[in-house]
Parts: sequence; structure tokens; C-alpha cells
Amino acid sequence: MKSALVVDQFCNPAGLPPYLKEQVKFKPGKTADGKPAAIPYLPKGTVFEDDQALLRCKTKQAQPIDEECFKALGWSDAQIAAAKVDYEMNVLGINNKEDRELFKAGVILGYNKDQSYKKGPAWDAYQAAIEAAAEIDDDDLIEEESDEADE
Repeated sequence: MKSALVVDQFCNPAGLPPYLKEQVKFKPGKTADGKPAAIPYLPKGTVFEDDQALLRCKTKQAQPIDEECFKALGWSDAQIAAAKVDYEMNVLGINNKEDRELFKAGVILGYNKDQSYKKGPAWDAYQAAIEAAAEIDDDDLIEEESDEADE
């Protein structure tokens, strides 16, 4: 039974089985007190085997890559795709319900360091719809005011 990580995942190499320790990579980072450090991670696509494969799928960290794992999960393709998106949002720190919907719609890709949105492919269409909605609301308000003035 096998599954593969859907995104890069930070890890503690000390607790990993030997076949995973061989796959650990390092990213430049900093410790809590600001000192340079090498941060260990397992890259997207890392393959998990046996019980770890199923566990990683159930926790939405990985997707099944063989028939045995698919059968053990009992998930449809839609459930697997949804799990992958959920995990990606979790990794990106997208926890707000509204922001999760914007991510799923392609409006945002995550957050910049200042917590502003990283614009997605649907950003411009979303902004245009908001502007159009604002104009409709303004028109409705003008009509209501003129109706009240007539009375």
C-alpha cells in the first residue's frame, strides 16, 4: 500500500523510518531566536508505504497512488481531490472559511508576508464582480430614496 505527499511537509527526521530518512531535504530558515538554520522537510511526492500510507491519506497529507491504498480508503475521486485541496489550504495557513472559499475558486493563492492576499487567476473577475455589485447597491439606494421623497 502506497501514498504520496501532496505538498512539501516539514518533518523531524529522528522519528522517520530509514526509507523516509533518505528522502529528507533541507530549506534555509531561522530558529525561533532568529539564527540561520536548515529546516528538514519531505518533498511533495514523497512515497509512504504500508500503514503510514493509509494514515497520511486519512489525515489529508497524501494521496493514494496504488490500488491497494485506494481500496483501503474507500474514497471516491472527488473525496480524494477535496482532501488534497483541504490539506494544501491548511499548509498555506488558510483557515478562515471565506478565504478557503476564495482559494477554492482561484481568487487567492494564499497570503503574502504582510497577510495580504496572493492574487489568484480569478482575482480580476472577482474584483470586477464586487465593483458591479457595489454599483447595483448604489442604484437601489438611489431609487429607494427617490421613492421616499415622492411620498
